[in-house]
Amino acid sequence: MAKRCSIDVCKREAETYCYHCSLDVCTKHYLEHKKSIQEQLHPLVDEINLISDRLHHDDKNKTTSVPQCLINAYSQLDKWREECHHRIEIAYQRVRNQIEDITEKHKHDETQKAVKNLELLEKIRQQLNELLKEGDVTYRQLETMKQHLEEIKQKEHESIRYPDIRIITQKIDLEKYISFTTDIKHSDEKQQQPRSIQKTSPNK
Repeated sequence: MAKRCSIDVCKREAETYCYHCSLDVCTKHYLEHKKSIQEQLHPLVDEINLISDRLHHDDKNKTTSVPQCLINAYSQLDKWREECHHRIEIAYQRVRNQIEDITEKHKHDETQKAVKNLELLEKIRQQLNELLKEGDVTYRQLETMKQHLEEIKQKEHESIRYPDIRIITQKIDLEKYISFTTDIKHSDEKQQQPRSIQKTSPNK
């Protein structure tokens, strides 16, 4: 005996199985179901286009805007750099001031030597003038003045001895003082442990 269409109001014989409603239906109701399925394609196309436009718009916004997590990371990195520069500048100025103090003291000592030589030369000049006025000079007096004059000439030709200043520095291993951690791991980093940020300054 032939099956009847499973639709309640239909008295036609069933001619096919409808996978849409899992029922045996006649040709008329099968075509109606087929048309109903076909009509669902257009809303689906519209929804796909809508999602595609939204994804393109979101992607464009992501490429033009900087996420807050990067802003925070860059801010911390810039702050660390400024602090390092500040500490290096302090150390630099401290050593430079020390060198300037040494050179100023050395310059002062050299100036004092020149002043003493001028004072001694003036003293010899005065003694010589007195002896010329008196017209009486002993051999010992003459030899003493010659000796003092020779000492002044020797000091005059002495080269200035500058202090031997050598700067001793240590290489700063930046890998020890800065790194970062992230919850995003690449495939080749899955076995590696995250590195923690060291807060120690390079001028410790």
